[in-house]
Amino acid sequence: MNVFQKYWSYVNRITVEKTSSKYNKKLVVAIQDGKYVLNATNANYSFASLHRVFQKAFHKIKLQEKNINSILVLGCGAGSIPKIIYKEMGLNPIIDAVEIDKKVIELGNKYFGLNQYKNLNVVIDDAVNYVKTTNNKYDLICVDVFDGINVPEAILTEQFISQIKERLTDKGELLLNYVAHNYETKKQVVEIENLFESLFSKSITYKLEGINRMFYAVK
Repeated sequence: MNVFQKYWSYVNRITVEKTSSKYNKKLVVAIQDGKYVLNATNANYSFASLHRVFQKAFHKIKLQEKNINSILVLGCGAGSIPKIIYKEMGLNPIIDAVEIDKKVIELGNKYFGLNQYKNLNVVIDDAVNYVKTTNNKYDLICVDVFDGINVPEAILTEQFISQIKERLTDKGELLLNYVAHNYETKKQVVEIENLFESLFSKSITYKLEGINRMFYAVK
């Protein structure tokens, strides 16, 4: 972006590219508040509210104070989570980042520098399939999988969460992002909390950015 675009974006959002994919009918790269963001039809995909949610979550769990060597990101998007970890926090773990939409990765490389991180391994796959088939184990797993503003039901089943637990190292940690935007999703928060309490040695729910809930668990 040029200097004019950067400063004008604080007044009006500037659309840079519009496209679509098999998984997203609408993908919009824009300059907003001096930075690039990626939005889908009903939600921010990367680098706006989503970025702030994980910034706050990593602060809550004191990620910088921990010896984290391996991270799995389910729902890479354009790379908000890798940027926070590598650029903002100065950490250098191995990150496997799974994203189902190849077009989103292309936009991440083009506008957000996703391909600059040497320790980042991007995997084009469905999150459920990856967890089911991989043998890798991770110190931290971040789940940020959405269909619009809803987390797919397959991500919230006891079977899937149990499979994630098996992919954690001893004392490994889990962060799962969720949006409680109506009566049904608010009610489901309690169900997810009960599931986490039954499966993990420790679990906490953080309320972030108003309607976001970050479910945190330790194996």
